[in-house]
Amino acid sequence: MHEVLRKAFAGTEYTLDFTYMPYGRAIQETLDGLHDVVTYAGTPNTPDFVFVRNLDMINVVQFATLAGAKWSYTGHESLEDIRFSTPAGFRTGDPFIDNLITGHEQNPPRIKTTSSPSPSEAQRINLQCLLEGRIDAMLVGSLAFRHITRKTTLENKLRLDQTPVAMFYNRIAFSPKHPNADILRDIVENRIREMRISGELGTILDHYGVKP
Repeated sequence: MHEVLRKAFAGTEYTLDFTYMPYGRAIQETLDGLHDVVTYAGTPNTPDFVFVRNLDMINVVQFATLAGAKWSYTGHESLEDIRFSTPAGFRTGDPFIDNLITGHEQNPPRIKTTSSPSPSEAQRINLQCLLEGRIDAMLVGSLAFRHITRKTTLENKLRLDQTPVAMFYNRIAFSPKHPNADILRDIVENRIREMRISGELGTILDHYGVKP
């Protein structure tokens, strides 16, 4: 949602300086006040943020496999004998799977965690591992996965399992440590209302192939 923030603060007294980093680190450092805002935060495990309330991006957490794979996700028990990947720091909101990831983060033969400054780039690396047969499945958020696979020739090579792991909202989130977090949130919300009426917001979302 970089574009939304850029347009929201254009012409104001505020300037934006974006820093790319792994998702888990971005969440924690923004909560700690080292950064003022994170462009998207999953809502289940981050209640302390000052969230932008009128732009909810539905993020479905699913497993992606090769189209011809025999394995499919049917619940926790189906994870026993596979190797899958996930971006470092990514959590689903499902306690069983999150504990599984935490317990195996230092065990690459079981779960491959990929660290990258950009969550989308981490997913691209994991996707390459899947295509090369180095993992059986990759744990993906639908928003990032849709972004990295759209306008490619991979659609017929991949399958998203229809049984979701979790579903939650991603929202622009301001640090609770910022003294003017509510004011900054209101600036963004007001601009989103204007952009929604003008159609500008729809153009941005269509560019990334996502719907609020």
